[in-house]
Amino acid sequence: MSEIRRRRQRVEVGRNRAALVMAAIRTLAERPEASMAEIASAAGVARQTAHVHFGTREALLAAVRDELSRRAIDVLDAADLEAGTATQALGRFLDAAGTLLAEQVASSHADTDMEEEADRHLPVEQRLEALIRRGRDSGEFATDLETGWLVAATIALGHAADHQIRIGRLETQVAANQFRTSVMRLYGVNDPDHAR
Repeated sequence: MSEIRRRRQRVEVGRNRAALVMAAIRTLAERPEASMAEIASAAGVARQTAHVHFGTREALLAAVRDELSRRAIDVLDAADLEAGTATQALGRFLDAAGTLLAEQVASSHADTDMEEEADRHLPVEQRLEALIRRGRDSGEFATDLETGWLVAATIALGHAADHQIRIGRLETQVAANQFRTSVMRLYGVNDPDHAR
């Protein structure tokens, strides 16, 4: 087999794998119980191709969680948490988290190992801890709650918003707004841009 043909095959394999992950994100957000065959169809590939790349639905869901974690970090990095005041940075953080809520629904239906889930949250927790310290140092965050508790509570509120979306009690934008308002209040921040 020629080198050119091998390269083409590697590109095709990568393209199929990426298409399956993207299709899984979209499909599972709408139908959490979707099968591998349905996801493969949405990706425009055969069911056998999905099984060749991932073997099991659980392996595909793990790839979905990895992709969503990568995207979450990209979105949070784009929020530039170092710029402006701590309050402005917190607002950008919460807006970024709100944009991720709809996508995260796709990864929240599978049983996930608690340690694996904690590892996925670590980069978010680190950014949030630094932001909380900055807000405290500047006097913008008026709370006596411990930093670790604020981080855990923020993540728990994000999960609560996700749950409300999944069970159909709140639209995504409403849940994102409730999440933002709740976290701002938890941190003791007046949020004039989103006063309700």
